[in-house]
Amino acid sequence: MSISSSVYGVDASFPIHNSFTGNNAQISQALRTFGPERLDAYTDFIRGCESFYEPRGSANACIQSENDRLRLNLEQPVMMSNYTETGFKKIKLNDSLFYNLQNFLEPHPREQGWVEGIEEEYWPDGNTYTNHWVSPTRMHHVNHWHDQIWDAVEREMSQWIPQATSWSKSSLYGIRVYTAGSILAPHVDRDPLISSAIINVAQDVDEPWPLEVYDNFGNACNITMEPGDLVLYESHSVIHGRPFPLQGRYFANIFVHFAPVFEEDGKAIDQDEL
Repeated sequence: MSISSSVYGVDASFPIHNSFTGNNAQISQALRTFGPERLDAYTDFIRGCESFYEPRGSANACIQSENDRLRLNLEQPVMMSNYTETGFKKIKLNDSLFYNLQNFLEPHPREQGWVEGIEEEYWPDGNTYTNHWVSPTRMHHVNHWHDQIWDAVEREMSQWIPQATSWSKSSLYGIRVYTAGSILAPHVDRDPLISSAIINVAQDVDEPWPLEVYDNFGNACNITMEPGDLVLYESHSVIHGRPFPLQGRYFANIFVHFAPVFEEDGKAIDQDEL
């Protein structure tokens, strides 16, 4: 499977517009689509965050983070302009760059415990975008390859969104390594993370770990990625995440973010102008 459209919408696999707590229609939607498993998984997700941060006096930050995530998911996409028909596209990274990135990472998977040796990624107290309290993410820096990555992704962005006359670089993460059991809560990105890309560099999984995106028509689409795959997506308006836990050892991605520049104003588009 590469990309599949699903029969469900928001608030089925994970809370997206509304919480699963309380007696509401969203709980009924989740039960109809997946049964009680997703409700139980979300309860464990929230309780895990609260239990981890309670000794630090930050347990309430978990609910606040969730409220902020749900609010942005509900309010932000409808205020944004979309530049493509569906909001996402899956292609292949050019072979030469993928070869270089693979060679950069290649020595590490051969070493037992290499994931644990990578620096753990920092998340603010109570942040619920990942379940880092039980499945920490790790960041492997790729500073040497930044220019090649920027250039390769910008070329693909320009073909995908040709109405943009140029691109303003917003953010380029290193290789984020998700670990066993990881969940990425469905979310939208804040300005200026507008036109974005995910590169899968390496993975060791027992089953596919799909990227769930909600296209411009509100349909859930599950995208399976393999090493060398590149997913372009309008991250300011397309809700995206990985709500099902990673079954495997690791999944290593690079994230690249741009803000499009348009001829009429000659500058990066601002969220207030969308």
